Amino acid sequence: MFKMGLLMSTAMTAVAWLSCSAPDAAQAQTGMHVAHRDANARFLCTYGQFDVSYYRRGISGSYTETWTDVAVPFTGHGETVHQILVQEGNGIGLRRFYAGIYSNTASGFPGNLIAGGFAKAPSNCTKVVVPISATTLVNKKTYWIVEQTRQHGHATRLKYWAVDPGTRRKAYVRHYSFSNIWSSYSNLSPWIEQSMGPFFKLK
Repeated sequence: MFKMGLLMSTAMTAVAWLSCSAPDAAQAQTGMHVAHRDANARFLCTYGQFDVSYYRRGISGSYTETWTDVAVPFTGHGETVHQILVQEGNGIGLRRFYAGIYSNTASGFPGNLIAGGFAKAPSNCTKVVVPISATTLVNKKTYWIVEQTRQHGHATRLKYWAVDPGTRRKAYVRHYSFSNIWSSYSNLSPWIEQSMGPFFKLK
C-alpha cells in the first residue's frame, strides 16, 4: 500500500497535507515524489512524479485554498498538433485536470493560454490523451505545457504527472495559498525550476 504526503508550501504561507498510500516513500524534492517500484507499475512512473493539486475548505465565505501547478517548456517545429499526451499517476479526490499549451513571456515563464482541454487522471499509472483545438506551433518558438487541477468548490484534488527520465527539459512548479479564516493572507510563489522534467508528447 502507498502512503505519500503532499507538502504544498510557499516561503511565507501555510502548509496543507494530503495523504495517499506508499511503502518506502522517498521525496526527491518539493513537488516531486518517487513512485512505488512495483513490477506492475508503468515504466515512467518508477522515476518520480510531480504533484498537481488543489485544496479548498471552509464555510460561510471563510475558507483556505491552496494549489500547485506544474509547467514544462518546449520548442515548436512548425507542426500542427491536436492532442497533448501526458503520463499520469494515481490521484486523490476528483481526478479531472486541465492541460494546455501556453505562450512564453519575456521573462521566460508561461504566459497566455493558446489551446487546452480537460481529461481524467487514471487510478493507475498510464498515458492520458488531452484533446485540444488544432494548433500550429511556430518553428523555433518557445511554448509551455501547463497542468493544473483547479476548480471552484470545496474539494480535494491531487494527481501526479510522471517524470520522463529521458528528457533534458526541466519542470517548473508554482504554489498558491490563501486564507481568510483567522487572518487574511495570500501568496503566489514564482515558478521554481526542478531537477527533472515530466513526460509529454504532442500529436
